Amino acid sequence: MKLRPIDNLRALLDGGSPEWIPFTVDVGAFPGLTEPVMRKFREATGATDPDEYFQTDNRLFSLTSRFGGNNPSSLHEHVEPGTTFDEWGIGHWAGGTEGSLDKAFPPLDRAQSVREIEAHPSPVIETGVNTSAVAKFHESGYPVFGYAGSIYEWSWWLRGMESFMMDLVSEPAMAEAVVRKVEAHTTRLAMAGAAAGVDVLCFYDDVGMQSGMQIAPELWQQFIKPAWRRVIEAVRARHPQARFFFHCCGKIDAIVGDIVEAGFDVLHPLQPECMDFESAYRRYGCDIALAATISAQRIFPFGSPEDVRREVRRLAAIAADRRCFLMPSNRIQPETPWANIVAFAETCRELRQ
Repeated sequence: MKLRPIDNLRALLDGGSPEWIPFTVDVGAFPGLTEPVMRKFREATGATDPDEYFQTDNRLFSLTSRFGGNNPSSLHEHVEPGTTFDEWGIGHWAGGTEGSLDKAFPPLDRAQSVREIEAHPSPVIETGVNTSAVAKFHESGYPVFGYAGSIYEWSWWLRGMESFMMDLVSEPAMAEAVVRKVEAHTTRLAMAGAAAGVDVLCFYDDVGMQSGMQIAPELWQQFIKPAWRRVIEAVRARHPQARFFFHCCGKIDAIVGDIVEAGFDVLHPLQPECMDFESAYRRYGCDIALAATISAQRIFPFGSPEDVRREVRRLAAIAADRRCFLMPSNRIQPETPWANIVAFAETCRELRQ
């Protein structure tokens, strides 16, 4: 390899010719190994850092935010014992499990006016954070991916899915107020990440189910797409070197073109259960770097190591010009055999040669 990973990624995202297909075991800015899988990793390797051990093509660094009010539990009539609260005061309850799913308690589900929405405390970005790790990663030749926020997901988590969806149709001023609120914080967080040197700002906004969109594409285009465009334009105006990663699960064929138009540089995951990588690559591969993903629902947990290797090679053959990014489709779940993770990393590294 002549290029460093950071230069290879720049070639991919800036319209050049990457020397190899970059890969990661992560999901954008989030570690890809769930905690039970991390235990397998530590037991099998004696190592602590999957990115270093597997020699992946990027590193992670994210700024964090805290709740901007005083007592988030006071925003809720009822929450389950053991509920934790995020930067928006949204309650999350995992039921004592180690999985990635939980029950959410929206703090604005009873709001009756735009004024109530506007008065809700916005998150505060943590200050005094040591960002020297970013420079060290760059010195080692690695690009840095970092978390930078959400629009649609945060909107319905704040308002409650039923209330937010009703707002989109019957109370558009309420919907717009929620969207504008989360857009403002997403812009601040993305700006701060870019200022810290994060190369690829990662946004998470699942709007799909495996059978189709959660909301009509027209509603996404009316309320959500303009917000994303404003975020990207604002950050790009101040930090033209920043690149933008969009995670959106589900069958989202109807809005892939809009995602490109909004200004994103990477789209993940093109969920294998409901979207076809080959057809998407033919149609959009020249406009956006598509994630070529191994299914975290089927192949990783239930396939064999050879199944994993075969799928990696199949995806790489489709992307013969190397303009994609090999990744898991989502976080690797507890039932995944260790040998399958090893097979994924080994095969991706072999493709560099």
